Amino acid sequence: MKPFSEKNMDTVDKAKPLLSIIIPVLNEQEQLPGLLTCLGQQKMPACELIIADGGSKDGGIDWLRERLADFSFPLHLIRSTPGRGLQLNQAVVQARGEWLLFLHADSRFADPRAIQDAIDNLQSTGSQTVAGHFSLKFRREDESPSYGYYYYEWKARLGRPETIHGDQGFLLRRSFFQQVGSFREDLPVMEDTDFAERLRRCGNWLLLPAEISTSARRFEQEGLWQRQLLNSIIMCLREIDYEKFFHAAPEVYRRQEPGALLKVRPFFVLIRQLFAEHSWRERWRIWWRSGCYVRNHAWQLTFARDARRAFRQGIPVGHGRARLTKNFEPVYDLLTDHPPGRLLATLLLRLWFEVTDLWLRRGEKNVH
Repeated sequence: MKPFSEKNMDTVDKAKPLLSIIIPVLNEQEQLPGLLTCLGQQKMPACELIIADGGSKDGGIDWLRERLADFSFPLHLIRSTPGRGLQLNQAVVQARGEWLLFLHADSRFADPRAIQDAIDNLQSTGSQTVAGHFSLKFRREDESPSYGYYYYEWKARLGRPETIHGDQGFLLRRSFFQQVGSFREDLPVMEDTDFAERLRRCGNWLLLPAEISTSARRFEQEGLWQRQLLNSIIMCLREIDYEKFFHAAPEVYRRQEPGALLKVRPFFVLIRQLFAEHSWRERWRIWWRSGCYVRNHAWQLTFARDARRAFRQGIPVGHGRARLTKNFEPVYDLLTDHPPGRLLATLLLRLWFEVTDLWLRRGEKNVH
């Protein structure tokens, strides 16, 4: 489907904007008013807002269309077939700004200078191959202290591989985006993580000074550990480029009960079914690559201990010291960064899969 674009022609649209803010949406009517209010409060350079819609049916786009003339900055509506990577890429084609800022519909800034300061920070580096992401904060209905959210908010600020995602906001020059390449359109999820890791290979990520908040609605609805467990599996299979899973997983997800806790075991069942289609050599190769991936991310075990200690001490997110992780990594790499170490990681992963599958089977009795 060829993208269709609308814009508020009555606004000041003659000068080329410095910044293009790009937001993919699909049935985000509840989030759009807050988003527009937040952006309207930003003291930022000349900008345009591009809403890339993937076929919303909740009235949100009609709500926007009725208010096109109310905005002080150019607002473009692009309609296309669903698929976040596709929506983002088509929005970039329409964008005219020197800088590109990718946000989610539920992204919010408390600091009215968040975007302007972010651009200033990136410009001050003098580098054309640096991109920025913001410090992540979850907006929750239950605001009581939570170690789980504390851990993930701190991890999102580390800038390490596989810790930068689209809910942190991506800010970079258009020229650098073109160097990195477009978002993958064949991934139903994690196209943002894939982009972040490709960017890392040809440039650098900078943690920007402002905090960005995002809704914890999915975690609160589906369960924090359930969603993060599934995300971990997805990130691993994305890294090893196991495309079969991504073709089949959306259908498994659609069979989930709306509004209920996420059942993770159907995805374990799917993995078993997909692996059964391969020869034992091919299965071993997949497990080996997955084990190598897990070995590279074992630092998260000690980081979890560091985060728990800081959480109990009441230290603000990101201000604690990850001493255990810092001391653990050199020794860990010395002991495991070789074939025998990767073999051990593979065998432990295989054991974890069986034990976790058994535990989920007992806990999710209604899964067939």
